[in-house]
Formats: sequence, structure tokens, C-alpha cells
Amino acid sequence: MVRITHRAGWILVDPWTIIKNGYVRVCNGLIEEVGQGHSNGDHVIDHGPGAIMPALVNAHTHLELCALNGRVAFDNGFRPWVRQLINLRDSEKTENLLTDAKQGINEMIETGTRVVGEISSLGITKDILENSGMSGIWFKEYLGNNSLATTQCNEKKGGFTTSLAAHAPHTTAPEFLINLKNAAQKNNLPFSIHVAESEDEIRFLSTGKGEWADFLTERGIDFSVWGLPVESPVKYLDGLGLLDKKTIAVHLIHADKDDFEILARYNVCACLCLRSNYYLHQRLPDLTGMLAAGLKPCLGTDSLACVDSLNMFDEMAFITNAFPLVPPSKILAMATINGAKALGVADRFGTLDPGKRDRFIYVPINVRDKPSLLETIVNNEKQT
Repeated sequence: MVRITHRAGWILVDPWTIIKNGYVRVCNGLIEEVGQGHSNGDHVIDHGPGAIMPALVNAHTHLELCALNGRVAFDNGFRPWVRQLINLRDSEKTENLLTDAKQGINEMIETGTRVVGEISSLGITKDILENSGMSGIWFKEYLGNNSLATTQCNEKKGGFTTSLAAHAPHTTAPEFLINLKNAAQKNNLPFSIHVAESEDEIRFLSTGKGEWADFLTERGIDFSVWGLPVESPVKYLDGLGLLDKKTIAVHLIHADKDDFEILARYNVCACLCLRSNYYLHQRLPDLTGMLAAGLKPCLGTDSLACVDSLNMFDEMAFITNAFPLVPPSKILAMATINGAKALGVADRFGTLDPGKRDRFIYVPINVRDKPSLLETIVNNEKQT
């Protein structure tokens, strides 16, 4: 057995357990011991005065859209953005989509992400992720009325498990939503769905009419038997029985205190993509209200069709600027352990506790105390 000891000025076991001048000893790919000072008799790698910390978790992204980076206009509203995205994606060759998706994977790895929740409606990114060296959940995403679609999941290959995602309550028939959730639940897997993301969604679900209704009709999606209108997206999903601790509710821009209480009651995992929300909708979710309700959100970057990087450090820095009163420890938790829990992989990733996989990163910073350490990391103030 080969044991390697990794030393650094700081060891972040988790956002609340920080060791100065510490080490992480690994053996056969697993963390064996974390401590302070020296660990004798091992092969030692001294990384420097910075911090060894858990690898980051990007709990929500769409790699198959990387080829659309910088090509989809934001300034015409959400619906035109969706229309343009679909047209551009469908006009691209699969080869080009995969080439750029691989570049997106490389960007995530280079910027510290090792665990990802990938949402794929085309189903093309599975193989490249399984061969990437990363880990996480590959979600096959569905929408429309096709409740008889093949919904197999729980296949495990490389570091990934296959699960299911519904696009959103305003694009997917209720019967289909239930079938997708039941299939994921049967295999004890996370289930992802966009919720309360746009004004178009709220208007459509609360009236059953409007421009989004016209858009669905244009796309050949019949919503006449969906049981609309409903009070809110969250309450609608609650009524369908879709909310539990394995449900990942993404975005939640238009969710309120009542919605948060419902989500907290079921221990739903809230996943936030704040840069995407700001660029697409000029609006952010109520993170403060979520935390007050007892939710423990995780983070995703969303896709390069709506943000300029897949760098989770950029996502954390954006949050610190938008919500300066949220403690750095909670922001770091959103990018590590909370994401690992949402994806169902917290037994292997998210902290540096003994027994977990040796997926950690080194951040080259030089600080004097623990508060400065956390603030420097979440503000993305890495030094060379």
C-alpha cells in the first residue's frame, strides 16, 4: 500500500473544521488521516502556504450547451432566449457539441470542480463524462407529454450514476413528472427539476394561458389536460407528490417564504445558479429567506449559454457580492458538502473526512487567520 501525505499551510476538512499547518494522508485513493503538524514515515508532498480543501461540486450544469457560449442574446427576454438556444443547438453538429462539452469538462477540472450534476436533454454527454475522471450524477432530462418514454436509470460507469430529470413544471406533463420521479425514487436516486425560474413560468402555471402557452403549442406540446391553473410551481409539485429529500429544485427565483417552508418540510435540495439568474432574468432568488427557513442550498453554474464560465469560484464570488451578509462558511458549504449531499455522494465527496475519496484541491493563497482564509477563497482571491 502506498501512503502519501499532503501538507499545506491550511487544511479545510469542511467549512467549519480548519487546521493550520496540517496534512492529509491518503492511501489507495482514500483519505486515511487528517491532522496538524507532520506525519512521519510517508512520502510527503508539501504544497505550500495555501489551503488544501475539498474539490468543488457543480450540482447543475448543461455541458451539451457549451458550444453556444457567447452566441445567445440575453437582452430580449427569457422566451426569445429559449427559442434562440433551441434553434442554435439543433443546428449544431453533434461532433461540435461534444468537442465544446469536453472543453467545458476541462475547464471545470482546471478550476477545482471534481463532482458534477450534468443535465442532458440530448443524451450525448454521458460517455465523455464517464471517461473524464470526474464523478457525480448524469441526469437524462425529459419534457413534454411522452409519459411512455424509456426512463431507465441507476446505471453506474466510471464515477457516474445515471438518473432522471424533468425540465420544469411549465414544460412537462404532470403524469410524466410523476413517472420520472417514481423511477428515480425506486432506485433511491436524486431527481432534478427547474422550478420557479421565470415570469413566463409563473404566468403560464397560474393562468394556463399567455405567450408561454402559445410557445408550447408551437412546439407541439398539448397542455390542455395538465390541470391548470395552479397556485405556485412549488405547491403544484407538492400536490403531485414530487417533493422529498432526493428532489433537487433548481433556480427558485420566484419562490417565496411559503414555498421555502414547504421545501424545508420535505428536506428538498435547493440548487441555485445565481449568475445565470442575473444575466437571464435580472433577478436573484431569496437566498437569505431560504437560509432562514432552514434550507441548505447547493450551487451550480448552469450552462455556458447563459454564463461566461463553469468556474465554481466565480459562482461563489458572485454570491459574496450579491449577499454580503451570508457567512463565507455557508457559501463554501454550498459549493462543497451541500452539493455532494444533493447529488447523493456525500459518503465519498464534499469534505476531507477519513474514509472519503482523495478528491481535494490546493488553493494558492497566503493568509494569517481562519476568517481571512474563508473570505479569500469565496471571493476568488487566489494568489500565485
